[in-house]
Amino acid sequence: RCRHFGQCGGCSWQHINYTEQLRWKERLLRATLEHRLPGVHLPILPMIGMSDPWGTRSKVHFLIDQQSGRLALGHYRPHSREFLPLVECPVHTSTGNRVARSMLQVLEKHAIPPFVEGGRGGVARHVVVRVSGQTGEAQATLVASRTKLPDLREIGEELVAAEPAVTGVHLNTNSEPGTVIFGPHTQKIAGQNRLMEEIAGVRFLISPTSFFQTSAVGAARLVETVMRYVPPMTGGPILDLYAGVGLFAAPLARRGHRVLAVEENPIAVEDGIETLKHNHIAGCRYVSGKVETTLKKLARDEQFQIAILDPPREGCPEWTLRLLARQIRPQRIIDVSCDPTALATDLALLTHSGYRVMEIQPIDMFPHTAHIESVALLQRS
Repeated sequence: RCRHFGQCGGCSWQHINYTEQLRWKERLLRATLEHRLPGVHLPILPMIGMSDPWGTRSKVHFLIDQQSGRLALGHYRPHSREFLPLVECPVHTSTGNRVARSMLQVLEKHAIPPFVEGGRGGVARHVVVRVSGQTGEAQATLVASRTKLPDLREIGEELVAAEPAVTGVHLNTNSEPGTVIFGPHTQKIAGQNRLMEEIAGVRFLISPTSFFQTSAVGAARLVETVMRYVPPMTGGPILDLYAGVGLFAAPLARRGHRVLAVEENPIAVEDGIETLKHNHIAGCRYVSGKVETTLKKLARDEQFQIAILDPPREGCPEWTLRLLARQIRPQRIIDVSCDPTALATDLALLTHSGYRVMEIQPIDMFPHTAHIESVALLQRS
């Protein structure tokens, strides 16, 4: 469907029928887990797919560079850092694509030059647009190498005027080389501080640099699965590790559970607390700090019936899992993983620590790619 397929490093599976993509992802997940967990019973359910595999990414990201003397949006070519200018990106939401192009036009009008790797100057690096799947409202963030830009206020006002869907415009500063998108400093240019996204009856308030699932539809599937693995009434509080803005913690607390959410990123913690206040949700408490440090304290003080893990792509550190499984010892562990190899490592350690794999639910968060998200339910033997 996309004219850039094969040249762009974004989607490598567009040539495969979508139903067959789901089958292949199930096979890849099973092959990875069986190879690393010989003899372990692995009840893998059929993958939950998207009803429409196009326009699913509510978080839109483009590189900014120059093409034929003009600013251009693009992605990297496969396995490289070579810029590929794009005319379209049909896996993004149409609103996100449109807002990104409007941002580019405003930047060009104000003669903002693109950033050049290697310290050779330039300003504009990335444009990131988040679109609410519920309201269609958008949050636009320009990532630049400088904190101060000429006509900054006008850039924000003109984008809002050109795109009624935009409720907030922000500038993030990242002067470091490399492929990391966001830098440490973000300032609002126009509109609202946070974007509102509704999932599972909770209205989440999300800052530009807080992590939130790329697909709102996929995020809803994740929450539905985790909620299914949590009994209606538990005998103790739920521990939500790597909680982010509270994607699981807030809906569980809304359902009446007591939840302790642990998150390292202070901006995500602020968003999570504001989300709880906005929704009038009681029963959830945030701890701001590293999961590893917090677990040491919790092992001495509290007991949890259920623990939810949603770690970064590389999975949980080994000793963190050991501390959770052998000292805190919750009855159930729900492991949300975006990488089958990391999930296999987690499951190997947990099964050796007295847990049994009850069910694994794969969810397709990124159609037309080999990316596999899974939610594993484990029960203490």
